Amino acid sequence: MKMKLKKREVKRSTRTQYNVDFLKDRLTTETFRLTVRNKYEALQDLLDERNMDIDTQWQQIKEMWTSTCSEVLGKKKYQQKDWISADTLNKVHVRKEKKGAINNSRTRAAKATAQEEYTKANRAVKCSVKTDKANFIEDLAKEAEDASAQGNMKQLYEITRKLAGKYKRTDRPIKDKNGNVLTSDEDQLKRWREHFEELLNRPPPQNPPDITPAEEVLQINCERPSKADIEKAIHHIKRGKASGPDKIPAEAIKADIDTSTEILHDLLGKIWEQEEIPTEWKEGYLVKLPKKGDMQDCNNYRGIMLLSVPGKVLNRVILDRLKTGVDAKLREHQAGFRKDRSCTDQIATLRIIVEQSMEWDSSLYINFVDYEKAFDSLDRDTLWKLQ
Repeated sequence: MKMKLKKREVKRSTRTQYNVDFLKDRLTTETFRLTVRNKYEALQDLLDERNMDIDTQWQQIKEMWTSTCSEVLGKKKYQQKDWISADTLNKVHVRKEKKGAINNSRTRAAKATAQEEYTKANRAVKCSVKTDKANFIEDLAKEAEDASAQGNMKQLYEITRKLAGKYKRTDRPIKDKNGNVLTSDEDQLKRWREHFEELLNRPPPQNPPDITPAEEVLQINCERPSKADIEKAIHHIKRGKASGPDKIPAEAIKADIDTSTEILHDLLGKIWEQEEIPTEWKEGYLVKLPKKGDMQDCNNYRGIMLLSVPGKVLNRVILDRLKTGVDAKLREHQAGFRKDRSCTDQIATLRIIVEQSMEWDSSLYINFVDYEKAFDSLDRDTLWKLQ
Protein backbone atom coordinates (compact mmCIF):
# COMPACT_ATOMS: atom_id res chain seq x y z
CA MET A 1 0.00 0.00 0.00
CA LYS A 2 1.38 3.41 -1.00
CA MET A 3 0.59 6.58 0.88
CA LYS A 4 1.43 10.20 0.20
CA LEU A 5 0.60 13.49 1.82
CA LYS A 6 -2.10 15.57 0.24
CA LYS A 7 -0.78 18.71 -1.42
CA ARG A 8 -1.80 21.75 0.54
CA GLU A 9 -3.70 24.36 -1.40
CA VAL A 10 -2.21 27.82 -1.06
CA LYS A 11 -4.83 30.48 -0.42
CA ARG A 12 -4.28 33.36 -2.77
CA SER A 13 -5.07 36.95 -2.00
CA THR A 14 -8.51 38.13 -3.11
CA ARG A 15 -7.42 41.76 -3.42
CA THR A 16 -8.18 43.37 -6.77
CA GLN A 17 -5.13 44.04 -8.91
CA TYR A 18 -5.24 45.66 -12.31
CA ASN A 19 -3.24 44.81 -15.41
CA VAL A 20 -0.91 47.80 -15.22
CA ASP A 21 1.43 46.12 -17.73
CA PHE A 22 -0.99 47.26 -20.44
CA LEU A 23 0.16 50.83 -19.75
CA LYS A 24 3.47 49.93 -21.41
CA ASP A 25 1.53 50.02 -24.68
CA ARG A 26 1.29 53.55 -26.10
CA LEU A 27 -2.26 53.22 -27.45
CA THR A 28 -3.54 51.80 -24.16
CA THR A 29 -1.89 54.64 -22.26
CA GLU A 30 -3.54 57.23 -24.51
CA THR A 31 -6.93 55.55 -24.03
CA PHE A 32 -6.41 55.52 -20.27
CA ARG A 33 -5.46 59.22 -20.21
CA LEU A 34 -8.44 60.23 -22.34
CA THR A 35 -10.86 58.25 -20.16
CA VAL A 36 -9.52 59.80 -16.95
CA ARG A 37 -9.71 63.32 -18.38
CA ASN A 38 -13.31 62.87 -19.55
CA LYS A 39 -14.39 61.47 -16.19
CA TYR A 40 -12.58 64.23 -14.33
CA GLU A 41 -14.35 66.92 -16.37
CA ALA A 42 -17.70 65.36 -15.45
CA LEU A 43 -16.59 65.09 -11.82
CA GLN A 44 -15.58 68.77 -11.76
CA ASP A 45 -19.12 69.78 -12.73
CA LEU A 46 -20.47 67.61 -9.91
CA LEU A 47 -18.03 69.11 -7.39
CA ASP A 48 -19.02 72.64 -8.43
CA GLU A 49 -22.72 71.87 -7.91
CA ARG A 50 -22.37 70.21 -4.51
CA ASN A 51 -20.38 71.12 -1.43
CA MET A 52 -18.93 67.69 -0.63
CA ASP A 53 -17.03 66.76 2.49
CA ILE A 54 -13.55 65.26 2.18
CA ASP A 55 -14.63 61.61 2.44
CA THR A 56 -17.35 62.00 -0.19
CA GLN A 57 -15.05 63.86 -2.57
CA TRP A 58 -12.37 61.21 -2.12
CA GLN A 59 -14.85 58.40 -2.85
CA GLN A 60 -15.80 60.13 -6.11
CA ILE A 61 -12.14 60.48 -7.11
CA LYS A 62 -11.43 56.89 -6.12
CA GLU A 63 -14.36 55.63 -8.20
CA MET A 64 -13.08 57.63 -11.18
CA TRP A 65 -9.63 55.99 -11.06
CA THR A 66 -10.74 52.43 -10.21
CA SER A 67 -13.50 52.38 -12.84
CA THR A 68 -11.02 53.57 -15.48
CA CYS A 69 -8.55 50.86 -14.45
CA SER A 70 -11.29 48.24 -14.64
CA GLU A 71 -12.53 49.39 -18.06
CA VAL A 72 -9.20 50.01 -19.80
CA LEU A 73 -6.75 47.68 -18.03
CA GLY A 74 -8.91 44.90 -16.60
CA LYS A 75 -8.20 42.80 -13.56
CA LYS A 76 -4.94 40.93 -13.27
CA LYS A 77 -4.94 37.15 -13.12
CA TYR A 78 -2.71 35.74 -10.42
CA GLN A 79 -1.17 33.07 -12.66
CA GLN A 80 0.08 35.76 -15.05
CA LYS A 81 3.86 36.06 -15.18
CA ASP A 82 5.51 39.44 -14.81
CA TRP A 83 7.59 38.91 -17.93
CA ILE A 84 4.61 38.52 -20.27
CA SER A 85 4.52 41.49 -22.63
CA ALA A 86 1.50 43.63 -23.53
CA ASP A 87 1.63 42.23 -27.09
CA THR A 88 1.27 38.68 -25.73
CA LEU A 89 -1.64 39.72 -23.51
CA ASN A 90 -3.40 41.19 -26.54
CA LYS A 91 -2.89 37.92 -28.39
CA VAL A 92 -4.37 36.06 -25.42
CA HIS A 93 -7.49 38.23 -25.68
CA VAL A 94 -7.72 37.47 -29.41
CA ARG A 95 -7.43 33.75 -28.68
CA LYS A 96 -10.22 34.04 -26.11
CA GLU A 97 -12.46 35.67 -28.71
CA LYS A 98 -11.69 32.90 -31.20
CA LYS A 99 -12.59 30.33 -28.54
CA GLY A 100 -15.92 32.07 -28.03
CA ALA A 101 -16.53 31.99 -31.78
CA ILE A 102 -16.19 28.19 -31.73
CA ASN A 103 -18.78 27.85 -28.99
CA ASN A 104 -21.18 30.20 -30.80
CA SER A 105 -20.88 28.47 -34.19
CA ARG A 106 -24.15 26.98 -35.43
CA THR A 107 -22.96 25.09 -38.52
CA ARG A 108 -20.17 22.59 -39.02
CA ALA A 109 -18.50 24.76 -41.66
CA ALA A 110 -18.52 27.81 -39.40
CA LYS A 111 -17.21 25.74 -36.50
CA ALA A 112 -14.39 24.31 -38.64
CA THR A 113 -13.40 27.80 -39.78
CA ALA A 114 -13.50 29.11 -36.21
CA GLN A 115 -11.45 26.13 -35.02
CA GLU A 116 -8.80 26.82 -37.64
CA GLU A 117 -8.60 30.49 -36.60
CA TYR A 118 -8.37 29.47 -32.95
CA THR A 119 -5.51 27.07 -33.73
CA LYS A 120 -3.58 29.88 -35.43
CA ALA A 121 -4.26 32.25 -32.54
CA ASN A 122 -3.20 29.62 -30.01
CA ARG A 123 0.03 28.98 -31.93
CA ALA A 124 0.73 32.72 -32.00
CA VAL A 125 0.23 32.95 -28.22
CA LYS A 126 2.62 30.08 -27.54
CA CYS A 127 5.32 31.52 -29.81
CA SER A 128 4.95 34.94 -28.23
CA VAL A 129 5.19 33.48 -24.71
CA LYS A 130 8.38 31.61 -25.62
CA THR A 131 9.88 34.79 -27.05
CA ASP A 132 8.94 36.81 -23.95
CA LYS A 133 10.44 34.22 -21.62
CA ALA A 134 13.66 34.00 -23.63
CA ASN A 135 13.98 37.80 -23.65
CA PHE A 136 13.23 37.91 -19.92
CA ILE A 137 15.95 35.38 -19.09
CA GLU A 138 18.42 37.12 -21.40
CA ASP A 139 17.73 40.49 -19.76
CA LEU A 140 18.15 38.96 -16.31
CA ALA A 141 21.45 37.41 -17.36
CA LYS A 142 22.69 40.82 -18.53
CA GLU A 143 21.55 42.44 -15.28
CA ALA A 144 23.30 39.72 -13.28
CA GLU A 145 26.50 40.23 -15.29
CA ASP A 146 26.38 44.00 -14.70
CA ALA A 147 25.63 43.52 -10.99
CA SER A 148 28.57 41.14 -10.66
CA ALA A 149 30.90 43.58 -12.43
CA GLN A 150 29.77 46.42 -10.14
CA GLY A 151 30.02 44.28 -7.02
CA ASN A 152 26.30 44.63 -6.28
CA MET A 153 25.84 41.32 -4.48
CA LYS A 154 22.31 42.15 -3.33
CA GLN A 155 20.99 42.57 -6.85
CA LEU A 156 22.94 39.53 -8.03
CA TYR A 157 21.38 37.39 -5.29
CA GLU A 158 17.88 38.65 -6.10
CA ILE A 159 18.32 37.80 -9.78
CA THR A 160 19.68 34.35 -8.92
CA ARG A 161 16.74 33.70 -6.62
CA LYS A 162 14.31 34.83 -9.32
CA LEU A 163 15.87 32.48 -11.88
CA ALA A 164 15.90 29.59 -9.40
CA GLY A 165 12.26 30.15 -8.52
CA LYS A 166 12.83 29.59 -4.80
CA TYR A 167 10.74 31.37 -2.21
CA LYS A 168 10.04 31.25 1.50
CA ARG A 169 6.70 29.93 2.61
CA THR A 170 4.93 32.36 4.91
CA ASP A 171 1.76 30.33 5.44
CA ARG A 172 3.26 27.85 7.90
CA PRO A 173 1.82 27.43 11.43
CA ILE A 174 3.01 29.81 14.14
CA LYS A 175 3.43 29.50 17.90
CA ASP A 176 1.75 31.36 20.70
CA LYS A 177 3.62 33.00 23.58
CA ASN A 178 3.94 29.67 25.39
CA GLY A 179 5.46 27.88 22.39
CA ASN A 180 2.32 25.95 21.44
CA VAL A 181 1.80 25.49 17.70
CA LEU A 182 -1.37 27.10 16.33
CA THR A 183 -2.83 25.33 13.31
CA SER A 184 -6.26 26.90 12.77
CA ASP A 185 -6.52 30.10 10.74
CA GLU A 186 -8.62 31.78 13.43
CA ASP A 187 -6.07 31.13 16.18
CA GLN A 188 -3.22 32.32 13.95
CA LEU A 189 -5.04 35.57 13.11
CA LYS A 190 -5.65 36.21 16.80
CA ARG A 191 -1.96 35.62 17.53
CA TRP A 192 -0.85 37.97 14.76
CA ARG A 193 -3.22 40.65 16.02
CA GLU A 194 -1.94 40.20 19.55
CA HIS A 195 1.68 40.40 18.35
CA PHE A 196 1.31 43.62 16.36
CA GLU A 197 -0.88 45.31 18.98
CA GLU A 198 1.82 44.72 21.60
CA LEU A 199 4.59 45.76 19.20
CA LEU A 200 3.01 49.00 18.00
CA ASN A 201 1.35 50.06 21.26
CA ARG A 202 4.16 49.83 23.77
CA PRO A 203 3.72 51.47 27.18
CA PRO A 204 5.46 54.83 27.74
CA PRO A 205 8.88 54.79 29.46
CA GLN A 206 8.79 54.56 33.25
CA ASN A 207 11.29 57.41 33.55
CA PRO A 208 10.49 59.80 30.69
CA PRO A 209 13.43 62.03 29.73
CA ASP A 210 13.32 65.68 30.70
CA ILE A 211 13.46 67.36 27.31
CA THR A 212 13.55 71.11 26.92
CA PRO A 213 11.78 72.22 23.73
CA ALA A 214 14.00 73.93 21.20
CA GLU A 215 13.75 77.71 21.26
CA GLU A 216 14.42 78.10 17.56
CA VAL A 217 11.50 77.51 15.21
CA LEU A 218 12.50 75.88 11.93
CA GLN A 219 11.59 77.74 8.78
CA ILE A 220 9.24 75.24 7.13
CA ASN A 221 6.71 76.15 4.45
CA CYS A 222 3.21 75.65 5.89
CA GLU A 223 1.16 76.93 2.95
CA ARG A 224 -1.26 74.64 1.13
CA PRO A 225 0.45 72.34 -1.42
CA SER A 226 0.99 73.92 -4.81
CA LYS A 227 0.68 72.11 -8.12
CA ALA A 228 4.47 72.06 -8.39
CA ASP A 229 4.73 70.37 -4.97
CA ILE A 230 2.18 67.72 -5.95
CA GLU A 231 3.75 67.09 -9.36
CA LYS A 232 7.17 66.64 -7.74
CA ALA A 233 5.69 64.22 -5.18
CA ILE A 234 4.00 62.16 -7.91
CA HIS A 235 7.33 61.85 -9.75
CA HIS A 236 8.87 60.41 -6.56
CA ILE A 237 6.19 57.69 -6.21
CA LYS A 238 7.72 54.38 -7.30
CA ARG A 239 6.11 52.03 -9.79
CA GLY A 240 5.60 48.34 -9.16
CA LYS A 241 4.50 48.76 -5.54
CA ALA A 242 1.39 47.13 -4.09
CA SER A 243 -1.67 49.35 -3.78
CA GLY A 244 -3.56 50.06 -0.57
CA PRO A 245 -7.21 49.48 0.36
CA ASP A 246 -8.38 51.87 -2.38
CA LYS A 247 -6.83 49.55 -5.03
CA ILE A 248 -5.38 52.51 -6.99
CA PRO A 249 -1.93 51.54 -8.39
CA ALA A 250 0.89 54.04 -8.73
CA GLU A 251 1.01 53.40 -12.48
CA ALA A 252 -2.54 54.77 -12.83
CA ILE A 253 -1.56 58.07 -11.21
CA LYS A 254 1.73 58.37 -13.12
CA ALA A 255 0.08 57.54 -16.47
CA ASP A 256 -1.05 61.17 -16.77
CA ILE A 257 0.82 63.28 -14.23
CA ASP A 258 -0.71 66.58 -15.37
CA THR A 259 -4.28 65.36 -14.87
CA SER A 260 -3.40 63.59 -11.61
CA THR A 261 -1.89 66.84 -10.33
CA GLU A 262 -5.11 68.70 -11.15
CA ILE A 263 -7.21 66.01 -9.44
CA LEU A 264 -5.17 65.95 -6.24
CA HIS A 265 -4.56 69.71 -6.04
CA ASP A 266 -8.13 70.52 -5.02
CA LEU A 267 -8.41 67.52 -2.67
CA LEU A 268 -5.10 68.08 -0.89
CA GLY A 269 -5.86 71.79 -0.59
CA LYS A 270 -9.11 71.02 1.20
CA ILE A 271 -7.33 68.47 3.41
CA TRP A 272 -4.67 71.07 4.27
CA GLU A 273 -7.18 73.76 5.19
CA GLN A 274 -9.59 71.55 7.15
CA GLU A 275 -6.77 69.51 8.77
CA GLU A 276 -8.61 66.28 8.08
CA ILE A 277 -7.74 63.33 5.81
CA PRO A 278 -10.06 60.72 4.23
CA THR A 279 -10.92 57.86 6.57
CA GLU A 280 -9.64 55.32 4.04
CA TRP A 281 -6.16 56.87 4.13
CA LYS A 282 -5.90 55.93 7.80
CA GLU A 283 -6.29 52.23 6.94
CA GLY A 284 -3.96 49.77 5.26
CA TYR A 285 -3.12 46.13 4.65
CA LEU A 286 -0.65 44.71 7.17
CA VAL A 287 1.74 42.30 5.44
CA LYS A 288 4.28 40.15 7.28
CA LEU A 289 7.71 39.53 5.75
CA PRO A 290 9.98 36.73 7.05
CA LYS A 291 13.45 37.63 8.31
CA LYS A 292 15.83 35.05 9.87
CA GLY A 293 15.41 32.38 12.48
CA ASP A 294 12.43 30.26 13.46
CA MET A 295 9.57 31.04 11.07
CA GLN A 296 7.04 29.88 13.67
CA ASP A 297 8.03 32.78 15.93
CA CYS A 298 6.14 36.02 15.23
CA ASN A 299 9.15 38.06 16.35
CA ASN A 300 11.07 36.85 13.30
CA TYR A 301 8.75 38.69 10.91
CA ARG A 302 8.76 42.31 9.81
CA GLY A 303 5.40 43.95 9.33
CA ILE A 304 4.83 46.51 6.57
CA MET A 305 1.68 48.49 5.88
CA LEU A 306 0.28 48.92 2.36
CA LEU A 307 -1.23 52.41 2.34
CA SER A 308 -3.14 54.47 -0.20
CA VAL A 309 -0.92 55.70 -3.05
CA PRO A 310 -2.68 59.11 -3.31
CA GLY A 311 -2.17 59.40 0.45
CA LYS A 312 1.55 58.84 -0.11
CA VAL A 313 1.56 61.89 -2.38
CA LEU A 314 0.49 64.04 0.58
CA ASN A 315 3.08 62.34 2.80
CA ARG A 316 5.77 63.09 0.22
CA VAL A 317 4.82 66.77 0.08
CA ILE A 318 5.12 67.03 3.87
CA LEU A 319 8.40 65.09 3.90
CA ASP A 320 9.99 67.32 1.24
CA ARG A 321 9.10 70.40 3.26
CA LEU A 322 10.43 68.95 6.50
CA LYS A 323 13.73 67.99 4.87
CA THR A 324 14.37 71.57 3.85
CA GLY A 325 14.33 72.79 7.44
CA VAL A 326 15.85 69.74 9.13
CA ASP A 327 18.83 69.06 6.83
CA ALA A 328 20.38 72.41 7.70
CA LYS A 329 20.45 71.42 11.39
CA LEU A 330 21.96 67.95 11.01
CA ARG A 331 25.61 67.30 11.78
CA GLU A 332 27.96 67.29 8.83
CA HIS A 333 29.25 63.82 9.77
CA GLN A 334 25.80 62.20 9.73
CA ALA A 335 25.59 60.20 6.52
CA GLY A 336 22.88 57.58 7.05
CA PHE A 337 19.29 58.31 6.02
CA ARG A 338 20.26 61.45 4.10
CA LYS A 339 19.88 62.23 0.43
CA ASP A 340 23.01 61.90 -1.74
CA ARG A 341 25.06 60.75 1.26
CA SER A 342 26.27 57.25 1.99
CA CYS A 343 28.32 55.68 4.77
CA THR A 344 31.22 54.92 2.42
CA ASP A 345 33.62 57.39 4.07
CA GLN A 346 32.82 56.10 7.56
CA ILE A 347 33.28 52.49 6.44
CA ALA A 348 36.61 53.35 4.79
CA THR A 349 37.78 55.13 7.95
CA LEU A 350 36.84 52.15 10.10
CA ARG A 351 38.64 49.78 7.76
CA ILE A 352 41.83 51.88 7.93
CA ILE A 353 41.64 51.82 11.74
CA VAL A 354 41.27 48.03 11.73
CA GLU A 355 44.20 47.61 9.31
CA GLN A 356 46.42 49.90 11.40
CA SER A 357 45.48 47.97 14.53
CA MET A 358 46.43 44.67 12.91
CA GLU A 359 49.66 46.10 11.52
CA TRP A 360 50.83 47.41 14.90
CA ASP A 361 49.38 44.45 16.80
CA SER A 362 47.43 46.74 19.12
CA SER A 363 44.11 46.16 20.84
CA LEU A 364 40.99 47.54 19.21
CA TYR A 365 37.53 47.72 20.74
CA ILE A 366 34.50 48.39 18.56
CA ASN A 367 31.04 48.79 20.04
CA PHE A 368 28.02 48.08 17.83
CA VAL A 369 24.61 49.19 19.12
CA ASP A 370 21.54 47.66 17.51
CA TYR A 371 18.12 48.60 18.88
CA GLU A 372 15.52 45.87 18.53
CA LYS A 373 12.60 47.08 16.39
CA ALA A 374 13.74 50.66 16.90
CA PHE A 375 11.15 52.36 14.71
CA ASP A 376 8.24 50.30 16.07
CA SER A 377 9.13 50.79 19.74
CA LEU A 378 9.51 54.58 19.70
CA ASP A 379 7.50 56.58 22.22
CA ARG A 380 5.59 59.06 20.09
CA ASP A 381 5.02 61.55 22.91
CA THR A 382 8.75 61.77 23.61
CA LEU A 383 9.51 62.06 19.91
CA TRP A 384 7.06 64.94 19.59
CA LYS A 385 8.89 66.86 22.33
CA LEU A 386 12.09 66.79 20.28
CA GLN A 387 10.71 69.12 17.63
